[in-house]
Amino acid sequence: EEIKEALVLQMFGGIRKVSPDGTTSRGDIHLFLMGDPGVAKSVTLKFISNIAPRGRYVVGMGASGRGITATVVRDEFLKGWSLEAGAMVLSSNGICCIDEMDKIGVEDRAAMHEALENQTVSISKANIQATLISRTTVLAAANPKFGRFDPYDIIANQIDLPPTLINRFDLIFPIKDL
Repeated sequence: EEIKEALVLQMFGGIRKVSPDGTTSRGDIHLFLMGDPGVAKSVTLKFISNIAPRGRYVVGMGASGRGITATVVRDEFLKGWSLEAGAMVLSSNGICCIDEMDKIGVEDRAAMHEALENQTVSISKANIQATLISRTTVLAAANPKFGRFDPYDIIANQIDLPPTLINRFDLIFPIKDL
């Protein structure tokens, strides 16, 4: 019930606050579902991305950091370089569901730090400098480090993501298949 309540609150979002000194705090809630295989994490992410306005669904094995954030590509039609937005930019003011986050490469995960905390994506490649807005809320899911939860070890040791990335999530739910 707590997970369902958190998902509903995530979809409606919060209020972005701007203090008098100019610092802003995001109003979006980032959720992370860490669970055993077969507990319907993927089904939940697909459902949320379908019913949410501006929802995007990305699978970790098939996505790169550039596909999640943004990239600069060679445009043969214009004979130059162009900027392509990724899932987090395209789902701005919506929700970005990232499945199998543990399968994303280390350098690709590093590209998500700025988008998760500052809600921007900065690009500086091929003489293009841009900062794209990605005011999206993220719902991510992953499997434990060894495929299933070990009941005799603490859960923190079984999350196979760097602490700097885990700290970007507001709520983390372990889901065990009992």
